[in-house]
Amino acid sequence: MEIGASVGPYLDRIGSLSSFDFVEYALGEGEVSLDSFDAAAVAGRLDRAGVGGVVHLPYRQPLSTPVDRIDEATMSYLDDVLAAAADTGVETAVAHPNARGAGHDAERLTRRVSALRERAADSGVTLCLETVGHAGELALDRVGALADRTGAAVCLDVGYAYLEADLGGIREFLASYGDTVVHLHVHGARRRGDTHVPVGSGDVPYGEVGPLVADAAPATATVEVFTGDVDHLRDSAERFRAAVDGR
Repeated sequence: MEIGASVGPYLDRIGSLSSFDFVEYALGEGEVSLDSFDAAAVAGRLDRAGVGGVVHLPYRQPLSTPVDRIDEATMSYLDDVLAAAADTGVETAVAHPNARGAGHDAERLTRRVSALRERAADSGVTLCLETVGHAGELALDRVGALADRTGAAVCLDVGYAYLEADLGGIREFLASYGDTVVHLHVHGARRRGDTHVPVGSGDVPYGEVGPLVADAAPATATVEVFTGDVDHLRDSAERFRAAVDGR
């Protein structure tokens, strides 16, 4: 399993993360705008650091609304985001499978996610639906079912999944949908509300989670700890690696 680190919209941090396998950056509305994004420059930063790239699509961009014209424009916009990210060499994109206004109508959201998966594939990118039910979006099992229906992959956010469904819920999810999980987000989290803290500093029992995700064999895992301190990021990566290896 390759382990990377998230930089969000802070592309200037890429050069400091050469000890990781890849960097996950955020692109699009609310993050790095497409107008200011220089794919060649980002590709150069990744190359100089000797790391690969993963892109996180806009965090708050709804994939499904009650209005076809809005959804069609959203798909066109995300197509541009995917193409720009692909120009930096990324092969994996993470998306929040969220809906607005229409609720989470299964058929409508399925059509939109299917369209986005196809557009990602056209750019040579694998679309991963992130499990962020704890943050108010689709519940864990519904993300798995949506991935199954659309042919998308899953990004299992371990911290959020634990807060949403405990260790038993993660185990059940992986038993049902483990074959769809190709990417992870790993961070510590506390039931009092803290998330994205260093691995090992919260309530998530990584010693027990590690073997479960190791069996699912995802290709990549992003340390999604919100800090610019590279030592904290490396420590989280080492703790997670040890948990996966059963040490």
